[in-house]
Amino acid sequence: MKILVLSNLYPPDTLGGYEMGCSHVVEALRDRGHDVLVLTTAPRTPAPPLPYVRRGLRLTDIWDEYSFQRSAPVTSHLVQARSHRVDAFNVHALATTLEEFEPDVAYVWMIVGVGGLGLLGCLHHLRVPWVWHLMDDVPLMLCKAGGRLVPAFAREFERQLRGHYLACSRQLVDEIEGGGLRLRGEVEIVPNWVRGPAPPSRTSYRRDGVLRIVAASANIDRRFDKGIDLVIESAALLREWGRSGFAVNIFGRVADPYFPALIRRYKLDDVVTLKGSLPQSELQARYGDYDLFAFPTHAREPFAFAPLEAAYRGCVPLMSELCGNGEWFVHGVHCLKAPRTAEAFARVVARVLDGQIDLPAIGRRAAGVVRRDFHLDAVLPTIERALACASATTRAGAGTAAEAYRMAVLAEKLSHVLIQEALCA
Repeated sequence: MKILVLSNLYPPDTLGGYEMGCSHVVEALRDRGHDVLVLTTAPRTPAPPLPYVRRGLRLTDIWDEYSFQRSAPVTSHLVQARSHRVDAFNVHALATTLEEFEPDVAYVWMIVGVGGLGLLGCLHHLRVPWVWHLMDDVPLMLCKAGGRLVPAFAREFERQLRGHYLACSRQLVDEIEGGGLRLRGEVEIVPNWVRGPAPPSRTSYRRDGVLRIVAASANIDRRFDKGIDLVIESAALLREWGRSGFAVNIFGRVADPYFPALIRRYKLDDVVTLKGSLPQSELQARYGDYDLFAFPTHAREPFAFAPLEAAYRGCVPLMSELCGNGEWFVHGVHCLKAPRTAEAFARVVARVLDGQIDLPAIGRRAAGVVRRDFHLDAVLPTIERALACASATTRAGAGTAAEAYRMAVLAEKLSHVLIQEALCA
């Protein structure tokens, strides 16, 4: 198949697991003989050229919170409109690429920051079939303004856009539809994955009598609500309860002084260590040195890669009981779960320290199920079938690229006029 992949960013330019997952699938599809072209944005830092990656889109960087929060309200709304709804420049780039590459199917990933609704509208007008891989509530984001769903956007999204969705968890689908947006077409649940050769089986836990706990986040920052503060607070509780024989290492770029201060406040410098960032491949290899992966993430976490990568190496995930990852794993069989509080996490760790939980048995089962069901080799056939099914869709009634671009220009201008009239009157 000829597959056009749409993504706001592409490695080495990333925000997190969404873009990394996109690159994993692109590489695997190319390895299986598919002709894949990635259309993405110009990188925020220099990136080496790749023959199958066209960096021809323009990114509206709404993740630059320093600038975004200091902008006038009208400016913020205009930026969000171009990011979420229509960027005529990007519609032109997409239409041109479609004419030149002539794909059988478009494979859509994260399209916030590139005028996502405009890109979907272009695909719809040209009757290009699409598969949308969802690892976050992106459709809902695109139909919101100022944090609230815009009924007119949701209504037109549901009326006009019908395709094939691959969602990483049922929880994510429920969140999107519970937020007021129905996904029309086929919705399939496809888990996230690990990749690469299976690591050697774990032979020991609690080496030298020390329970080694690891936590990781791309950014150690309260804005991302990954629960790193709960990891630190649970360590403080364990010490308060008289427990010893454990150590906590936290990986990620420390972007918030709150966390080092929290460690100092609880006098945990000898127990909790902020290890900084590591390249992803090196961090994954390190998981095999740890016994527990602490993951007290927020309840709406769709499905993080890191707990899978840890479990692949026999490091038992200890996760919030209400998160997308928990949907796929059974407590006490493949993982440990707890309510999202420092005390609840500390109590589970205390049971491990007291020998009440058979950590090696859970670690072996976790590694086994990830190798069998959550390896990219196991997931990829489902993705291929979805792409092949979509590519067979009729294209009767397709409009022209020139029409799509004219409508995008009109929509972009109209959006700006309406925002300025509403906020500057």
